[in-house]
Amino acid sequence: MKYKAVIFDLDDTLLNTFDARVQSLQQVLTAANIAYPSGEMFLKNSRGDIRKALMQHQATKETALDLLENFRRAYWTKKVGLISIYPGVKPMLERLCSHGLKLGIVTQKLREFQVIGCRAGAITELEETGVANMFSVVVGFEDVDQPKPNPQGVNIALSRLGVSPDDTLVVGDNIADIEAGRASGCNTCHATWGISLEDKQKDLQADFIMDTPELLCRLIL
Repeated sequence: MKYKAVIFDLDDTLLNTFDARVQSLQQVLTAANIAYPSGEMFLKNSRGDIRKALMQHQATKETALDLLENFRRAYWTKKVGLISIYPGVKPMLERLCSHGLKLGIVTQKLREFQVIGCRAGAITELEETGVANMFSVVVGFEDVDQPKPNPQGVNIALSRLGVSPDDTLVVGDNIADIEAGRASGCNTCHATWGISLEDKQKDLQADFIMDTPELLCRLIL
């Protein structure tokens, strides 16, 4: 095998959380009397970075941070069952693990925290979808000073996995994922099996483009 490790993005790559994010964002925008853009349009235009999008949309940093906090609270107190793992992803992860590959995640989400006295974060969603035990490393927003497209998160994952960039493939749906992987010296793969965000219609200049998890397995194994 060419690779010893695979580092994945989380949202829109492994997990389908789009509808849950749209509902939570729409709830917050409506409460703030923001009629335009809609939650769905806002999320699509954010290119995976809601914090940055809110900062650009709002006149003041304080207002944007309040909206971000309200969104996080709404999202992380959502009902169980609103998110799902994409078809074919769990079998893909199981096959990669069975062949001895090390798996990691680098996400813009907080890895693990408390909200209203309850556990929240990327790890809880991995547990909910039944794949948490397949990943040796999860690097979240609280683990980095500079989020993607900065390569810091990928570099942290490489160090914790004990692998070199030459032995690692970075897989994501967004230009920030691809740029972070490329900047770290890894090969990159644009995963297009998730939802159709604007970035998916563009050439992200990844080393590979894979339309299904099965095709990714064939590439790696």
